[in-house]
Amino acid sequence: MSWFGARMMMFQGLHFLFILLWLGLSAAALFSLRKRSMNEVARVLWVALIVALPVLGAVSFWIVNPGEGQGGAAG
Repeated sequence: MSWFGARMMMFQGLHFLFILLWLGLSAAALFSLRKRSMNEVARVLWVALIVALPVLGAVSFWIVNPGEGQGGAAG
């Protein structure tokens, strides 16, 4: 196997890990979102953000932590 072929395999492995990270974080964020108490508009906006922005949407969900101890208000 040439150096180029080994490098391409490494990049394919990294892409695969990125996809697994995206799917795992997104699924965990979406399941956690189901348990949160918030209005439907906020919930739909969070789902759109989590699905539209790979990894960044799910990470922002975990950072902002919406609906947690806020009396049902988002953000």
